[in-house]
Amino acid sequence: MHSELLDRSYHFLNFLPNVVDFLVEKHKESNLKVDEKSLYNLVTEADLKAESMILEEIQKNFPLDGILSEERGAIEGSSGYTWVIDPLDGTTNYTHGLPLYGVSVGVVETETMAPVIGMVFFPELNTYYHAIKGQGAFREKKQIQVSQTKSMKDSLFVTGFPYDRNLSLDTLMQYYKSILQKSRGIRRTGAATLDLCWLAEGKFEGYYELGLKPWDMAAAGLIVMEAKGKLTSMDGNDFSIMIPSLLASNGYVHEYLLAEFEGQINRVVY
Repeated sequence: MHSELLDRSYHFLNFLPNVVDFLVEKHKESNLKVDEKSLYNLVTEADLKAESMILEEIQKNFPLDGILSEERGAIEGSSGYTWVIDPLDGTTNYTHGLPLYGVSVGVVETETMAPVIGMVFFPELNTYYHAIKGQGAFREKKQIQVSQTKSMKDSLFVTGFPYDRNLSLDTLMQYYKSILQKSRGIRRTGAATLDLCWLAEGKFEGYYELGLKPWDMAAAGLIVMEAKGKLTSMDGNDFSIMIPSLLASNGYVHEYLLAEFEGQINRVVY
């Protein structure tokens, strides 16, 4: 199993810079075509082309693997592995000229949907993060680990808002207010994968969000776990990329955060 994972990871760590170069060049264009999938949820021609590049590479080199991607949906495989892909996480940032966006490629065991490989590239931050299950988490070639901060008052948190946030603004603001009053602050980058990778290397102590999709969590979630962080759903259940709520932390402040959410989870945003 380890050699199979290593082969996939090594291949794509070498391939993804091609996608990075494409997204950077496309980002320079002034006439980028943007469509609305729903209110607040955008897709660009860059998303679609980047996804096609990644899918073609998988199908050429690992043809028996399954695929689950944001724009194309699900493609069944027979190998026992499924690739989970977000070709452009942070599309709204991208369309507004911001550099906070990434390319997320994960591999999960098809039967359990448990992540075993995670790779996230941030084209205009000129860096990338990666992990293989049981092998640690890395920013480029340097191993990373979550912060050792133990108190809420010394912690910095990050969050995001679901696309259908208008259905539950009061609940979302309640979470925000409650944590903001007890911590050093809350940030919002607009890219879940960036939030999780920055948590993994100790920039944040915790992250929470409702309404997530598997491709938001598969790669970056493994990177957090391999950096010795902790992941659960926001109501304290075991982490799964198929459950659309996520609480990630350095472990030390996890129970404090769960206490803030207790009895408040509003499932309408799922």
